Amino acid sequence: MSIIITPLRWILDLLYGFVGNYGVAIILFTLVIKLIILPLDIKQRHSMRKMQDIQPKIDEINKKYEKDPEKRSAKTMELYKKEKVNPMGGCLPMLIQMPILFAMFAVMRHIAGEQTVMMVQSVAGGAKFVPESFLWITNIWQPDNILATVIPSLTSAAGNLSVVKGNALLTEDIINTIRVNYEVIMKPVMEIYNAGNANGWAILPILAGASQYLMTFLMNGRQTEAQKNNPQNQQQKMMNMLFPLMSVFFCWQYNAAFSLYWVTSNLYSIVTYLCFNLYADRQSKKKALQAK
Repeated sequence: MSIIITPLRWILDLLYGFVGNYGVAIILFTLVIKLIILPLDIKQRHSMRKMQDIQPKIDEINKKYEKDPEKRSAKTMELYKKEKVNPMGGCLPMLIQMPILFAMFAVMRHIAGEQTVMMVQSVAGGAKFVPESFLWITNIWQPDNILATVIPSLTSAAGNLSVVKGNALLTEDIINTIRVNYEVIMKPVMEIYNAGNANGWAILPILAGASQYLMTFLMNGRQTEAQKNNPQNQQQKMMNMLFPLMSVFFCWQYNAAFSLYWVTSNLYSIVTYLCFNLYADRQSKKKALQAK
């Protein structure tokens, strides 16, 4: 995983060096990563589009050879070969994007840990500490929700500190000292920022769930009646409802920086999906007119 984490962190730090704000850097970072894998993404969408276009023919085969699985499979493979469709063609980009998602989670946790250490060190040194903010979120390294405090408690901070173990600038003794003295050192800052103040308004978790649901809705919009009535599809519908709820849960629990990446990624996917389908529909109409 470090093979992925290291270059991702390097790109994010580079962008942060230019813009000076992690919220803006994360948005730009998401767009950069998406543009890098755009060729694979387009290939995936073409493959999915072809599969959707031939789905009525697949439904006919399934219906005609319902009691003969062997024949049904053979005829389906013949159709794939004839239409030059690879049913697995859309899997590679998805397989690439999942490790990136997990790596980004790790990157955000590591930066949150570093920010916790810098926060304690600056306050202990008598310097004024101002959290890294973004729009309505006071501290981007804390969750965006109405229950999250701006300055993390010792319990939350301990999790962040464990992530930065092994950093060349931090010895085990320093981390242990921070843990022991955290609440004493941070008390003045907590009194300023945590006095009845919520870190955020749960906008990112809501956007994460809504955008995830919209993506699912759009991608299921081209299903045939046979697909919609398929018992297996009913199970898929349950999963399609579960994933947006999981998105809300994760973005509620984890730091707003990761949530911002998740939401930006979803919004990008929705926009590019609509643009691709608009282009593909126009090309299909153009071919249909030329065939007449």
